[in-house]
Parts: sequence; C-alpha cells; structure tokens
Amino acid sequence: MSTAFTRALVKGEKGQKDMQRIPIDTTAFFTILPCEVLFEIGAFPEDLKARLELERGDSLEARVYSVVVAAQGREDVTLAVTFEGAQPVLGAKFLEDLGLNVDSESGLFEPSRHHGFAYNYEP
Repeated sequence: MSTAFTRALVKGEKGQKDMQRIPIDTTAFFTILPCEVLFEIGAFPEDLKARLELERGDSLEARVYSVVVAAQGREDVTLAVTFEGAQPVLGAKFLEDLGLNVDSESGLFEPSRHHGFAYNYEP
C-alpha cells in the first residue's frame, strides 16, 4: 500500500495554516494536528473528548476540535484531535467529509462523489 500525501489548508476562526505534504492515514478516523496549529488558527473546541487507541497498543484521551480543511480542490468542515506529541495526519473522516478516496496502490486521490454532493435525498 502506497502512502498518500497532500497539501492542505487548515482554517479556524483566527486564521489558517498551509500544511505542506501532510500524510493521509485511512486507518486513523480523526485528523490529528498539533495543539499549536489548532490554537494558532483558532479551531473551534467541541465539548467532548475521544479515546484513541494508538498503534503501539496503548490509548489516550484527546480533545476534539472543528476545523475547515481545503485540499485537492475541495473544502469542508471536519473534526481534528490533539494530544501531547501529536504529528499532523489527515484521517478517514477528512476523506469522507471532502468526498475523496485514496487509491491504495498509487496513493492518488479519486472523488467518491461529485463536489458539493452530500447525500441523495428523494422526497
């Protein structure tokens, strides 16, 4: 499986941060960002925490924030978590929120739905 990277613009109430070559990890649900980035952009803190199970087997509790992420010509709100030592990673929720898939062989992005389409509603 190829590792995918992208350039992303992460936005909050106070500003934005251009993240160059940020990895995509489809096994991580949330986007993970260092607390310095979230505070710098003014990310909106949600009134909840998430328990995360780390690859090495231990778990921790992480604060959850709402951020706007722009990447691959798309932009939408997603959830990001932070904890001590957090390194930037875009997770599976980011891909779903922006309507993107990553080809596991090539690491290239593919749309999972057309831009701006959230769901099919027929009354």
